[in-house]
Amino acid sequence: MRSGRLEALGDGIFGVAMTILVIELALPQLTGSSMDDFLTAIQKVWKPFMCYSISFIVLGIMWFGHRMMFEYIGKTNRYFIFLGVLFYMVVCLVPFSTRFLAQHTFTWYAILVYGINLSLCNLTLFAQWQYGINRKGLLERELPAEVRREASISFLLSPVVYCVAIGFSFFAPVVSIIIYVITPILYLLPNKLDKYLP
Repeated sequence: MRSGRLEALGDGIFGVAMTILVIELALPQLTGSSMDDFLTAIQKVWKPFMCYSISFIVLGIMWFGHRMMFEYIGKTNRYFIFLGVLFYMVVCLVPFSTRFLAQHTFTWYAILVYGINLSLCNLTLFAQWQYGINRKGLLERELPAEVRREASISFLLSPVVYCVAIGFSFFAPVVSIIIYVITPILYLLPNKLDKYLP
């Protein structure tokens, strides 16, 4: 089977998940029209907006990794599809874990749930990638060794970093949030994979 329909399903799921992130943002509740009233209202919504921003960028990066995978994998089988469904399942949980983190930002349990969710996204996508590139019948074009190596590092780096963030959550939760903010920024920097993409 060609991979187009699975890729299209993924595009739709990412679109819905990213839209839900926006929908769940609460509007600032203003009690007056002064600058103090405005600043007070903003103080109450900055954490949800920060969590939304982190998650939206992370999902965008994951979508890009998902797209990159299909640059090389042009066919599917039932096992590849099943791994894709697992990936989409945990992607759909991101709005939930984001809202949980927004409501309990500096608690270990919210940081834990959020970190586990994002880690599972990366790990299930990595599992699908590994399955696809190791089945020659699924590959659409030759996979350079550098792409294989760099892509694996990209998929596995953030779960390691998220584990560090979870560890900090028990005694320095502010550090955990800083790690969550910085991690997606690192993925936006130019890397060795850029030259292999059209």
